[in-house]
Order: sequence, then structure tokens, then C-alpha cells
Amino acid sequence: MSKQNRWSSIIDLCRTQETVTVDELCRLLKASPATIRRDLQDMEDLRMLERFHGGARLSGSSYNEPAMLIKSELNAHEKRQIGYAAARLIRDNQMVYIDAGSTTFEMLQYINARNITVVTTGVPHLTILGQRSISTIVLGGKLHWPTEAITGKTAVTQMEDLYFDISFVGTNGIHDQIGFTTSNELEADTKALAIRHSRNPYILADSSKFNKLSPVPFARLSEAIILTDTIKDFDESSIRFITTSGKSNLE
Repeated sequence: MSKQNRWSSIIDLCRTQETVTVDELCRLLKASPATIRRDLQDMEDLRMLERFHGGARLSGSSYNEPAMLIKSELNAHEKRQIGYAAARLIRDNQMVYIDAGSTTFEMLQYINARNITVVTTGVPHLTILGQRSISTIVLGGKLHWPTEAITGKTAVTQMEDLYFDISFVGTNGIHDQIGFTTSNELEADTKALAIRHSRNPYILADSSKFNKLSPVPFARLSEAIILTDTIKDFDESSIRFITTSGKSNLE
């Protein structure tokens, strides 16, 4: 098993059962005690978890999702720039997925493409899409209040039958080992499907999301293009990206 897969499994185990022991990880991951202890040390150095004698738990940092109202005020200028750049990628007659979240919300006012259909899980998005007379499909399910997103099995079931020309997905963190992560397992399922069912999947993320980690991985770095304002302290060769200034490493 690769290091990336071991780390992802360790995070998943910590999330589901709060703590894990070295012996348990050795048995489940079929790795030596030395390998597991080295993994836990490296993950603690990256503030992904906390070690204790014989095991580990998720770090004490809160993984509660900030309210949408609060998130919309953070890095607002950068989010507007990213939203503008994202909207310009949409072409006439396309089927488009737009995720819930404050950054994807910013792109709605800039959409000029005609005869498109937007699928979304974002409740605040509906008002703007309706005002702009954009054909919209809203997924059904349970409302996750902090992000004002529709989640749950119903949303996932509906997503399984939908395919997109282009998708725009939000993320809480971009991590070089784990990939794209979010704080809510139910939202992670719809994000993962949106990426897998899209011909051109994009992650919308301002620079503060790099080197951040939330508990639930939903996609590998290789699965989507990152649209961001700038990249700070991150290996650019490990990602595909476009910045709002026009910098890109796409072929």
C-alpha cells in the first residue's frame, strides 16, 4: 500500500472511531510498526493528527464547518476573481454542475453563457440562478445548515444519473498527500460524483486552502484542475492549475 493510501486510511479510521493504535494500524494496513510510527510522526508534523503512547487521534483543531455567512466574508476579493474566471469557462448549451459554497456562489453573477442547465446543491445559489432565468436542477435531500448545501443519499442517487460538460466544486483543503478534502462526509459523496461525472472538472479554491486538511477526502489532486488566485508554498508540479492572473501549467 502506498504512503498516500495509508495516510488516507489512517485519517478515515481516526474519523470513524476517534482513536487508533499502532498495533491496529499494523494489522489493518499490513505494515510494519516502524512504518506506521514513521507515518504517524510525519502526519503529526503536518498537524494532521496527534500522537499518544501507542496510537493517534485527529488533531484538536475544530473541523466544524464555518457558517456560510462567515465564509462569504473571508478572502472575498479573491473569491470574486475566481468566480469571474470560472464563469468565463462555461460555454453555450452546456450541462453544468455548480457546488454549494461561498466561492462557487460568487461565479453566478458572471455567467453569460446561453441555453445552459445548472445542477446545484447550493440553496443560496437558487435565488440568483432564478433571477437570471438560468435553467436549474436542484438536488433533493437533507439540508446541511452550516454550508447551506443539500446532502444525503437522495442527492447522491440523483447525481449518479447526471453527467456534466463542466463542473465547479468547492473544497476545504488541498493537501499534497491526501488530495482534496471537506468536513462533511455526505457532501464529500456529491463532490466526488460531480468530479467523476464531469468532462471538465474544476476545483475552485482561494490560496488559503493550500496545505489545509479536513477529515473527509473526496478526490485525488490528479482528478481536477484547480482554479485559484495564487499558489503559496505548494509543489506546482503535483497539480494542474489556472490562476486568475493567467498563470497555468496545462498543456
